[in-house]
Amino acid sequence: MIKLLNTFQSRSFLNIAFVISLASIFFTASITYKHIVDLNQSTKLVMKSYEVKLELEKLMSVLKDAETGYSGYLLYNDESYLETFNDSRASVDKSFSKIKDLTLDNATQQRNLIELNKLIALRYFYLDVYKVKKNRTEKYFVQNSKKSMEDIRKKASEMSKLEDYLLEKREQYFNDTSYYTPFYALLIVIITLFLIVLAYIKITKDLNNLKKSNNRLLVINESQKLAEIISKFGSWQLNFDKNVYTFSDNLYILLGYEPQEFEANLEGYLKNIHPDDLALVKSKTEHILEKRELPNYTYRIIKKNGEIRYFQATGISIKNNFGEDVLVGTTQDVTEQQEYNERIQRSNEDLIEYNQKLTIYDESSRQAEILGKYGSWTFNFDTQKFSFSDNKFRLLGFKPQSFEPTFEKKLEFVHPDDRHIVADGNERIMNEEELPAMTFRIVKTDGEVRHFRTTAKIYIDSLGSKNMIGTTQDITDDVMNNHILNQKNMELERSNKELIEFNYAASHDLQEPLRKIQTFISRVNDSEKDNLSEKGKEYLARIIKASTRMRILIDDLLQYSRTNKSDAIFEDIDLNETLQDVTSDLSEIIVENNTIINTPVLPHIKGIPYQVNQLFVNVIGNSIKYRKANEDPIITITYEKVKTKDDNIPDEAHSEFHKIVFKDNGIGFEAAYAERIFLLFNRLHAKSEYPGTGVGLAICKKIISNHNGYIKAIGRPNEGASVIIYIPVLL
Repeated sequence: MIKLLNTFQSRSFLNIAFVISLASIFFTASITYKHIVDLNQSTKLVMKSYEVKLELEKLMSVLKDAETGYSGYLLYNDESYLETFNDSRASVDKSFSKIKDLTLDNATQQRNLIELNKLIALRYFYLDVYKVKKNRTEKYFVQNSKKSMEDIRKKASEMSKLEDYLLEKREQYFNDTSYYTPFYALLIVIITLFLIVLAYIKITKDLNNLKKSNNRLLVINESQKLAEIISKFGSWQLNFDKNVYTFSDNLYILLGYEPQEFEANLEGYLKNIHPDDLALVKSKTEHILEKRELPNYTYRIIKKNGEIRYFQATGISIKNNFGEDVLVGTTQDVTEQQEYNERIQRSNEDLIEYNQKLTIYDESSRQAEILGKYGSWTFNFDTQKFSFSDNKFRLLGFKPQSFEPTFEKKLEFVHPDDRHIVADGNERIMNEEELPAMTFRIVKTDGEVRHFRTTAKIYIDSLGSKNMIGTTQDITDDVMNNHILNQKNMELERSNKELIEFNYAASHDLQEPLRKIQTFISRVNDSEKDNLSEKGKEYLARIIKASTRMRILIDDLLQYSRTNKSDAIFEDIDLNETLQDVTSDLSEIIVENNTIINTPVLPHIKGIPYQVNQLFVNVIGNSIKYRKANEDPIITITYEKVKTKDDNIPDEAHSEFHKIVFKDNGIGFEAAYAERIFLLFNRLHAKSEYPGTGVGLAICKKIISNHNGYIKAIGRPNEGASVIIYIPVLL
């Protein structure tokens, strides 16, 4: 601030010195100029006096010559002497006119000149008269001519003396002016040299100070450049008087340009503003022009490379050393700060939301504890203190927070036969800082015995303190339900045994009389058929057909009952071999129906071999069975490995599945029946149209279920059907 004040004082001194010097020079120069003008005027007046005297002498000389010529004419009567007389008039007029011009500024001489003019005119008058009346007026002429000439001489002498007087005064003034003019000129030179030397000394001193200031300014400028780079800001100026912008190099760099790559102006800068913030920046620019200030504000820009950054700008108005109004501003890249603020804002919002959720969760937990019949507790290893939730007290038959929870207090409620379990658990908490799940009984205040189960784990809270948090649940109902479940399991085991016995009876006891019935029907058909009436033959055919269907139904039911997972072992299966075995087993009906099967390369899977074989047999057999009457069956098998999410498979346990599709050109079915066809004993067609028991696809679904897979069917009437099988990929 002191250096700036010294600079202003130096400038003021130079301004004052310059004004005084200029005034002195002008004053001295004006005086000198006046003297020079007066000198020139004096010179002109002196010369004019000399010219007047000369013209008067010339006038008198011409008059003398005219009189001499006229005298010669009178003596010799020779008119050639009159030429000088006649020519004298013009010379006299010329001299008279010149004298008149020279004495225009002298009224006395003008009056003398008028009188002289009259005398000269009178003189010529006498001479002209005498020339006409020469004999009679000679004496008159001589007298008057002589007197006239004397008057002319006297008047000319008077005028000449007046000019001598004026000449003397003018020469005196001329001499005075000539004397002082060099003095004033020298004075101007001396004053000018003095002021020049004084200004030189001051300028030299200021120049040295300016060099020092420039060096300091250079250091400050470079420091500011480094500060702008480090702090990611650029500076700019707006000169209101000149409407000129100035941008620092780093402001260009912040915009993604080379320094001074484009002209520093508002239009060039606005091209880099984000379209959504352009109106804001323009309004702030108008505010600058109106208020001559720029409050702090933030906006977005798009760099030359397309990157979006956040800028923050502010500015203040000052007057520079030239008295001009200038707005000095800074623009900083605050992208990281903006992102940080946004993260803080989001964190605050998340924290508020978390607190709200925590409040809800806390209340939900309270309600969940009541509904779930459990209570939570914590143990702080630093303070060696327990804390119970409200419902923990309720489970013990007390009001919430009605006593201070301690191990000794907690042990009072434990059933005497189970106290050793709780004591061992507490010892493990203290010594090993762990608590395995344990089940024990408690005796409530009303004497009711309840079964409790508790689990716990270690956690470090936000203050770095080690704690154990646990839950204790009233599992009395579960214990009772488990008891009931065990009884039901025993009943189920008995039912399974009975089912096995039923299967055995179905496979042996039921099939044995059926085989005898079919044997006797065959004998009747072979030996007694011809003896039967037409009606009897029809009944016999129906009996044969019914017994055959009965045998097939018993075989299918046995096959369905044997299709369970409990007694099966998963093995590695090459589906290509399985398909080859199946086509070999079905070769008779395949050839009989001219069936074409298009097969891909199938994968290896983990599965139950005989069940997968049965799966392929049933699916391919169905495609052949439900063929079109006038068209050979074509079965196309495709395979791909799919992601669970890609095919929207409702399975979270497996990420990949083997997808096998059996597509045929048969009679198809309505989409509404896509689920029903997998139900046991479900048939879409009459027995007379297509044979079967409605068990085949039910067996397929059970096999796929045993392999944790999925099966579905897609069909359209008269356009064929597709059976899609999903089997999980097992490593």
